[in-house]
Amino acid sequence: MASVKTVKPDISAVSLIRRWMALKPVTADVAAVNRVADDLAACLQAHGVNVAVEELAGRKILYASTRLEKMPDLLLNAHLDVVPAADPMFTLREEGGMLFGRGVHDCIGNAAVIARVLLRLNGAASVGAIFSTDEETGGQTTAEMVRLGYGARKMALVLDGEGGAVTLAQKGILNVRLIARGRACHAAEPWLGDNAVDRLLDGYAKIRDLFAPAHAGDEWHNTLAATILHAGTVRNRVPESAEMTLNIRFIEPGGDRAIMERLRALSGLEIHGETDCQPLEVAPGHPLIRRLAEAMSLRLGREIPFPRMNGATDARHFAALGVPVAILGVPGRHAHADTENLEAAMLPVYEDILAEFAAGL
Repeated sequence: MASVKTVKPDISAVSLIRRWMALKPVTADVAAVNRVADDLAACLQAHGVNVAVEELAGRKILYASTRLEKMPDLLLNAHLDVVPAADPMFTLREEGGMLFGRGVHDCIGNAAVIARVLLRLNGAASVGAIFSTDEETGGQTTAEMVRLGYGARKMALVLDGEGGAVTLAQKGILNVRLIARGRACHAAEPWLGDNAVDRLLDGYAKIRDLFAPAHAGDEWHNTLAATILHAGTVRNRVPESAEMTLNIRFIEPGGDRAIMERLRALSGLEIHGETDCQPLEVAPGHPLIRRLAEAMSLRLGREIPFPRMNGATDARHFAALGVPVAILGVPGRHAHADTENLEAAMLPVYEDILAEFAAGL
């Protein structure tokens, strides 16, 4: 096994989190997110880590590696962008062993741990990391890095998930627009028209019946959520068109095609679909997955579960690499909320887990 080095205490994960949080790297503020990428690149370069910066539509994407290679044994990934918040949330607060603030859990804390791992293993193991800058709006920066040839020979780990677990599956995403056409008329004489809203709601009711209700503990199946609705312009006119957007999460690869066929057959509406990503699932019995879970169990002192994720992460962009992809993260809670937090004591623990796992590949 390669040796695992220590790093100067002045480059602590907490100091990195505090610095990046203060830059307010909200996804839509490209300049702010780029400043975080620049800060991280400078920090890593100053300590001899190999750094490459790519761009997508003016948005920087950072790749860093312990060796001069685009395909390391282990590829790590976390994102530097965060969702919006009030200004006070961009000042790191420490209380009762917890770190509070925007992005501390999703996902700046995880990015800081990856930075520490790269510093510790520089020249001693084959590890690379993609730090994306638009994960909160789809992660096209990660997809671009894969397109440019960055990847992994053995395994990819996305640090953007549940703490104390190894997530091995996430649902696919299908976005659908329903459009109803009718005939406009005065609202005082609705019999003279054909209300597109009525048509839309009737079609949506048929579609909704195709999806079983989801409940906590019973959600690993296809789900449906209506998210956007547009119809009409004034109160006293029956609209001639109405539109609804659906967000569908599906669990079977290729299941989006079957869903679209059923929607078109049953709804009586115009249907326009766009698949964001296919589902991702890795077998828990894979040797590297087992080894990772054993390393985590040894450090955390308990059995490691393998949950499935209803949402999506940048893991979807690594599916084509042909290596196992897993999702994990430093334990924290309330991502995107005003109470977002991270367990401070777990930062060095996860650093040790990842460094030792990577050094043993």
